[in-house]
Amino acid sequence: MRLLALLFSVLTLAGCATKPPIAMTASAQRNPCTNGILALYFKDEAASLRPSVSMEWPAWAMEECPGAAFKVIGLPEPSAASLQGRRAESIALALRAFGIPQPSFELGEAEDQARPVLEVLARPDH
Repeated sequence: MRLLALLFSVLTLAGCATKPPIAMTASAQRNPCTNGILALYFKDEAASLRPSVSMEWPAWAMEECPGAAFKVIGLPEPSAASLQGRRAESIALALRAFGIPQPSFELGEAEDQARPVLEVLARPDH
């Protein structure tokens, strides 16, 4: 619940201020325009992302890589009907907070559903 309140605050402030450029931390070693996956971890039996899940790389890819696309594998389309649907809503909201449009969602196989990921297609042509 606190994550949703925080994200709502971020979204509210983002509408009132100019968005600063995304700057990667010194610990980030990833080229923003490299395709890859970001593991999505949730709080036990909750829809909230764990604080350790950072949207820094996807946000940087969105800013630096024309045509970047995003796909969540292992979760259904966002909905309030189930825990998995609420988790998908949580991901979509977190991405929107960083200016990333709604990703596509692919439920995948049971293994994918047990370990959902965000696929970052920073170079969709490759």
